[in-house]
Amino acid sequence: MSIAREVMRARREAGLTQAELAKRIGTTQSAVSRLESGRVVPSLAVLDRVVGATGRPITVVLEPEDRLPSREERRRRVRRALDGYVFNPWERNPTAAEASTLRADRLTRERFEGTRSPGTSGARA
Repeated sequence: MSIAREVMRARREAGLTQAELAKRIGTTQSAVSRLESGRVVPSLAVLDRVVGATGRPITVVLEPEDRLPSREERRRRVRRALDGYVFNPWERNPTAAEASTLRADRLTRERFEGTRSPGTSGARA
């Protein structure tokens, strides 16, 4: 998000609208809007064009990210959030094509036998 703020700051300090900046860097106003909203991360080439078009520097500081949780920790969090719920794709009466795909992935009815959605009998803990 800080890159987005830097692009917006440079544009505003140069007294440009999004449309004017877009024209100068060879893109559209909506692309500049996406840059400034943080919805896309610009390449260094795009940032270089913004700097050239605005005459203002853009400072980007790279810092180490916090480590992502391990795979096992993510699984533990999902299990806790699901609170014993086991999804059974066969309960929703899949189409023939979906059923074929489930069987190809070895997700047979028998594999899910005895599992039920919350509120139905036979739920596994």
